[in-house]
Amino acid sequence: MKNLFTYYLLIIAPLVILIWLNQADLVSGWWFIGLFLLYALVYHTYIDGKRLVGKDIIEKKEIWKMIIPGSRLAHFQELYLR
Repeated sequence: MKNLFTYYLLIIAPLVILIWLNQADLVSGWWFIGLFLLYALVYHTYIDGKRLVGKDIIEKKEIWKMIIPGSRLAHFQELYLR
């Protein structure tokens, strides 16, 4: 995933859908919190890892390390700016 537009689309679209579901009262507060944690801890971590793997910065087996606090910060420019 080398395209920056695709990356931003993949990380923002589920969040927008989740917020819309909450605003439309289609999910309760507890479901919203649970789905948001799933998004933040699993989905966003995986997408960040796949982007770094696609750019040959980390290996595929190291994707799980993106959940460690500060690991996204170490690759901030590669993830969000380039």
